[in-house]
Amino acid sequence: MSKLMSWMILAGVVALGQAGCNGGHDHDHPHAGSHHHDPPHGGAGVTLGDEEAHIEFLADAEAGTVTAWFFTPHMERYLRIKAESFDVLAMLPDGEARLTFKAVANAGTGETVGDTSQFVAGAARLAGVESFDAVLPEVSIQGRIYRNVAFNYPKGN
Repeated sequence: MSKLMSWMILAGVVALGQAGCNGGHDHDHPHAGSHHHDPPHGGAGVTLGDEEAHIEFLADAEAGTVTAWFFTPHMERYLRIKAESFDVLAMLPDGEARLTFKAVANAGTGETVGDTSQFVAGAARLAGVESFDAVLPEVSIQGRIYRNVAFNYPKGN
């Protein structure tokens, strides 16, 4: 094999290796194989659309709450949304539970109700429930509406 051919093959391999998921692309392609971003708080990661945004849900059994955080693609940064609340329907062994997540203001980050990335829902009915299926009926993020997003807690989607 000629040196030119070897260099061309090497350049092709390097180019393909650099085409991986590094946050600098627009996700117009489907990801081959497993593509996963670890939720920063150790909760359930939920992808919205073709990774336009993510939500992480984390239950706190002691406090009887579930916290949700919105993130940019790849879960790199918090994403503030213009909502005061949103609902999630949880399918529990004793029936359906509506969890209403209310916006959390944070003076340290400047986040306010209607411009925040963090939401909290009371979830006393989740006591003793380690896993459940849920649906996010609707949420609007930066002018885009996401509907009927199904996920499992703690697996995510």
